[in-house]
Amino acid sequence: MKQRILHTIGWLFTAPQAPLTPRGIIVWWERRRIPFNLIIGLVGALALFVFTASIEGAGVLQPGEDAVEPAAIMVVPLLANAAYTGGWLVDVPLRLVRPRTSPGFTPRLFRLGLLFSLFVVCFPALFWGGCRLLQLLHLLR
Repeated sequence: MKQRILHTIGWLFTAPQAPLTPRGIIVWWERRRIPFNLIIGLVGALALFVFTASIEGAGVLQPGEDAVEPAAIMVVPLLANAAYTGGWLVDVPLRLVRPRTSPGFTPRLFRLGLLFSLFVVCFPALFWGGCRLLQLLHLLR
């Protein structure tokens, strides 16, 4: 199982093979969309749990108030996938304008987008988890 995970991680960040045609670049990105969604979904579910537990424990919610707007849970995956499409919408035109762009640019762009998406998904959990931790340490009311 560990070998399979390591192989998949390696595959995610492998540069596309030459020739780097617009179709080939789009195929490279689209083959990684489902793993991207799985990563964001799993981390997002964990972050949602941490966020909910932290904000409820912090005592900042009014009675009857929800920690999360239900519509946000449905909108976040749509926005993440729209942003993901932006990866190949940047990659393809760049390669048309600068054909000698390194094949390594594509996985670097993917990595940057993945890290940014993970940060966005985790930010509320990090913020409220940090606030709750400071409360538990009696450094914040």
